[in-house]
Amino acid sequence: MKEKIKCSDCEFCNSFRPYGNIRASFRCQHPDQHYILDYFQEHRMSKAPGFLDYGKAWSDEVPLKTSPAWCPKKKSK
Repeated sequence: MKEKIKCSDCEFCNSFRPYGNIRASFRCQHPDQHYILDYFQEHRMSKAPGFLDYGKAWSDEVPLKTSPAWCPKKKSK
């Protein structure tokens, strides 16, 4: 069985909560950002490249259960 990649276990998953906000935004800070940019352009995705999602209020828990299709770790496997 194929091992699932979880963003919550990934060292490249980064959260940011601006001062005064109650929700954190999560991004993929993988060093292979060119792959992510190319994937978003090829699939005509309009959201910010590398953006995962917003978390729940006052929580630092990653809102995704598994990694998205554009994850650079998936391409290497």
